[in-house]
Amino acid sequence: MAKASSFMYNGYLCHRLTDKKAGRNLRYSIKIDKYTANQWIQAHEAIIDAIPLSERKNATGKQMRELCERWLAMNRSERAASVANGIDLSDMENPIEASLKNVFIAYLNDFCRPEENSATSITNTKRQCSFIMRFLENCKITYYSQLNRDIVKSYPSWRNAKGAGTTNKELQRFAAVIRYGVKYHKWPELYLLDGIRVRHTQENTKSVRPFEIPEVKAILAWLAANAEKTGNWYLHDMALLSVCSGMEAKALSLLAPEWVKKDLGILRVFDKLVSGVLDAKTQNRARDIPLTQTMIRIFDRGYVFSRPHKFAGVHTPIHSYSRKAFAKCEVETGIKDVDWHRFRHTCATARLSSGWQLVRVSRMLGHSSINTTAQHYAEYDLSASPAGFEGMIAVYKEFVEWLDSGYFA
Repeated sequence: MAKASSFMYNGYLCHRLTDKKAGRNLRYSIKIDKYTANQWIQAHEAIIDAIPLSERKNATGKQMRELCERWLAMNRSERAASVANGIDLSDMENPIEASLKNVFIAYLNDFCRPEENSATSITNTKRQCSFIMRFLENCKITYYSQLNRDIVKSYPSWRNAKGAGTTNKELQRFAAVIRYGVKYHKWPELYLLDGIRVRHTQENTKSVRPFEIPEVKAILAWLAANAEKTGNWYLHDMALLSVCSGMEAKALSLLAPEWVKKDLGILRVFDKLVSGVLDAKTQNRARDIPLTQTMIRIFDRGYVFSRPHKFAGVHTPIHSYSRKAFAKCEVETGIKDVDWHRFRHTCATARLSSGWQLVRVSRMLGHSSINTTAQHYAEYDLSASPAGFEGMIAVYKEFVEWLDSGYFA
C-alpha cells in the first residue's frame, strides 16, 4: 500500500510517496497544493494497476509522478478508460522504457498480418526474432538501454556457433526491430549495427560464377528429363524463369499469379509491397520485368505456382525444396554448385554479354543502385567466341533469343 509522508528539509515542508508494491522500494516527491495526499495515493494505485509489471519495475520516480499528474488531470470517464484499457506510455515526456521482449512482440504483431505479408515471410520473421531474443536472454539483456556495440558485435559468433546460415538476414531483422523501437517507442538511435559486418555469403560477392551457355542447357535438359520421370515440372520451369528474368530466390519463393500482368506485358515483382517494417532491401527490388514468349508460356503452364507445402499454408523454402534435386543434378551432369543465385548471375551475364545496357540489366535485377550491378554482376564471357567482343555479343545474342522465344518452339 502506498503511503504519503511529510518531512522537513532545509526548513521547508516536503512530501514523499513511497510504495513497495511496484516490485521495489519506489519513492518520489509530490506537491500537496492542487491535490491532496489521498488523491496522489489514489492516482498512484491506479497507475500501478494500469501499466504492465515489466514496465512498472523499470519506472523511475520522475516517470511515476508524471503519470500520476496526467491521471489526476483526467475527468472521471477518462480515468475509467485508463483503468480498463491501460495507460498509453508512448507520448510521455519521460517515457517508461518498454522491455525488449514487449517491443519484439509489438513488432511481430505489426508484421505478421496475412493481408500484408506472405505466410513464408511471417514464418521466417518469427524464426529470426526468436533467435535474436534467445541471444538477448543469454546475455541477460532486458532493455534497449542495456545494449551496446560490443554485445551486438558478439551476435554473429554466437549464432554461427549454432550452425547458422542466415546471420546476415537476422542482423537485418534486428536492425528493423530497432528502427521500429526508435519510431514507436522513443528509443534513441544508437547506431548499434553500423560497421558490423558478417563474413559475406557466396551469394553476396562477386565470386559467384555464372553458368556458361553449355552448362545452362545441360542443367535445363537434366531438369526436363527429371520432370518427365517424376511428373513434377516445378523445378524445371522455375530454373528457366530464373535464368530468363534474373529473379532472386526470395522473389521466386513469393511468386504469385497476380504478379503476371499480361495486359501490360510485364511481370510485376513484389506487386504487393510488404509492410514498412520489413528491410528496405526487398522494397528496393520491386520492379517490372517485360514478359517474353518463354515467360508467358511458363506462366500459362502454371507449374511455378504449384510448389508443395511443408506445413499447412506454408511453402517449403525454395532452397530446401531444391537441395536434393540440385545435388543429384551436379553428380549426373558434372556441373558444380547448381544454385538459384548462380541462375540470377547467369541471367545478368547473358544480357550484358549480348549487348544490353548496364542500366537496363540493373533495373531488371531490381538493384537499388547501378553500382551494385557494376561491382557484382557485370561479367562478360569473352571466352564464348574466338572472335573477341563482337563474337561474344553474337553468341550471347543468339542464346538470349533462344531463352526468350525459342525454348518452347
